[in-house]
Amino acid sequence: MNLPGRALAVIGLANLAQLPVAMRQLLVVLLGHHNTGSFAAAGAASAACGLGLAVSAPVAGRLMARLGHRPVLLVLGAAHLAALLGLTVTRDALAFGVLAAVAGLATPPVLASGRALLPVLVPGDALTRVYAVNAIGQELLYIGGPLAVTLSLAVSGPAGALLAFLAVGSAALAALAGVIPRRPGPAGERPAGGDGARRDLPAARTIIGAHVGYMACMGAMWVLLPAFAATAGSPGAAGVLVTVWSVASLAGGVLRAATNRRPSGGATYLTLLAALAVTAVALPLPGTVPRMALAVALFGLPLASFLAVTDELLARAVPPPHTAEAYGWLQTAGQLGVAAGASAAGQLSDRAGTAAAFVFVPAALCAALAFAASRRRTLRLTAGSA
Repeated sequence: MNLPGRALAVIGLANLAQLPVAMRQLLVVLLGHHNTGSFAAAGAASAACGLGLAVSAPVAGRLMARLGHRPVLLVLGAAHLAALLGLTVTRDALAFGVLAAVAGLATPPVLASGRALLPVLVPGDALTRVYAVNAIGQELLYIGGPLAVTLSLAVSGPAGALLAFLAVGSAALAALAGVIPRRPGPAGERPAGGDGARRDLPAARTIIGAHVGYMACMGAMWVLLPAFAATAGSPGAAGVLVTVWSVASLAGGVLRAATNRRPSGGATYLTLLAALAVTAVALPLPGTVPRMALAVALFGLPLASFLAVTDELLARAVPPPHTAEAYGWLQTAGQLGVAAGASAAGQLSDRAGTAAAFVFVPAALCAALAFAASRRRTLRLTAGSA
């Protein structure tokens, strides 16, 4: 794909280092119930972990701008490792929740670091392709991660599974720190002034604001697909539906990486967001698992491409000293959106039924599209906008 080897190494290692973070919410719930005997305590710990990440992500991004990527990744990685190791031996519900919150706060910003480094490692005309490849890596993470969790649980239980994921993630994090350039940005990733990503181009605020709606629909899907499978009389089909969804997204991302060479712009961003909203309209309709598999496959096709364009536009919108912080704010917006979407979908499913609850997904995407479209002029400020 004519991409520099260091850029590909950053993509691969950042996604591997993200593995224990990506699977952390699930593992914390399973381990919390195993250690404390309470699903309430486990759920509270999982929520505390997610809240900690939402709070710390922009701070970690700003620290990387001031101190460099390598020290921040290594220090937070060590603290994150210590907190999760503590969870494996903690039986007290309160202590378990506190350690989960610490783990969230100490989440190493590997995704923000990797995304922020890519514009430094590749020429501007390769950004579209490199962010598409990065989106493919994320999809592979979310396809392979749950399968790895299932196998690990069968072999060693939740504590052993968490330890295995920590071993892989810590090794990848150390390797990532080794391939990061000593001065990743044109100014060593040190900001020229005190302003952060929140005061950069309005395009960044548009992208981050719309991301809340997009991630709300993702949070809802993680609740509604298992609920649909149970309602359809095939609870085990939830995993199949998630896999179909992810594979379709992966296929769309591969197609984009293979065929797109032009820089993405605001029009591409809005088109892909509209495609997600349109394909989501079919989600409330299926009554059987095969029909839902077809619906989620169509819905998944634009997903990785949309994520790639989101990352690319944010990189073009925000000056390099503040790029990592911007991705931190994107992650915070995502965490808030997921929490809101999951909560709303659960409430709607209980009160109105799963089919009606699926209406939330296109509604959230339409809200995100309306917000972005109302601010489409800000997206023209992004370099390379079409």
